[in-house]
Amino acid sequence: MPFRRSIFFLLLLSTSLAGDVLQHLHPCTGKIDKQELKHVDFIYLINLDERPEKLANTLKELEPYGIHPYRFSAVNGWRLSLEVINDVGVRYQPWMQQGYYGTCYLPENKGQQTLEKINIIGRNYFCQTLSLGAIGCCMSHLSVLKDAYDSGYETIWVMEDDIQVLRSPHLISKIIEDLDAAVGSDGWDILYTDRDTKGSDGKYVICESYYPRPNFVPGDPSRFAMKRRIAKQIRQVGARYGTYSMIIRRSGIRKLLDFFRQYQVFLPYDMDIYLPEEIRMFTVMKDIVSTYPTAASDNRIPGYFF
Repeated sequence: MPFRRSIFFLLLLSTSLAGDVLQHLHPCTGKIDKQELKHVDFIYLINLDERPEKLANTLKELEPYGIHPYRFSAVNGWRLSLEVINDVGVRYQPWMQQGYYGTCYLPENKGQQTLEKINIIGRNYFCQTLSLGAIGCCMSHLSVLKDAYDSGYETIWVMEDDIQVLRSPHLISKIIEDLDAAVGSDGWDILYTDRDTKGSDGKYVICESYYPRPNFVPGDPSRFAMKRRIAKQIRQVGARYGTYSMIIRRSGIRKLLDFFRQYQVFLPYDMDIYLPEEIRMFTVMKDIVSTYPTAASDNRIPGYFF
């Protein structure tokens, strides 16, 4: 009985210490439902209010194809309160992994980034050097996913404001048809519209592994290295970087919301979304919509201040 009471206490402690990132998401206001891409119910564009020039560039990229996405006013992590920041990360609990460094934002340090070993029970942690901008990026994506799920959409396109259109986005509709034919309409969760993300030199950056979380251990880490061609223009992958242009099925939306509801924010968003055990991710073989390798980012520092 004492052992059972101890287990119950730890579970109770776990529940009481856990925040809920989904409670802090921002609403999508002023939406007008319209379908401009076959097989896609709604298109979201994530853009900071402080970056009107990036919005203009993105709309210019899409205009020739008659695509006018809904602009979501991105969550600016640099303006989040400490209360919110310390409710969306991982609060360390006795059963979690430790021994490596993490980032925390402490009131006594006036919210400045603090790096320390992850070992203080009840303290809110993110991965090493995760910035406030990156936290806001994650919350932005989760906000549109929550809106899409609540809206009943089956398939959405989520893009960021640094995309580069290399081929007609309407090719995505044919890719969706081919993917449905290859694995079934219920056999995939995420389709990336380019092969891999790119470094500042324009070369692909390959991802085949994962970064550890204190509260999650993947059942089979070897799955992250998986790359399998399943159609002429499509391959399945176990992991990849970049979230600037993704087609997401309702099944994928649900899996991602469930994952963050249970495990909270810890890693950069693009390094967290391939962790759910049952997530099924695919990419095109030839880039359609990609990213500008040298695009300005406000994740590490708020560049619009300078």
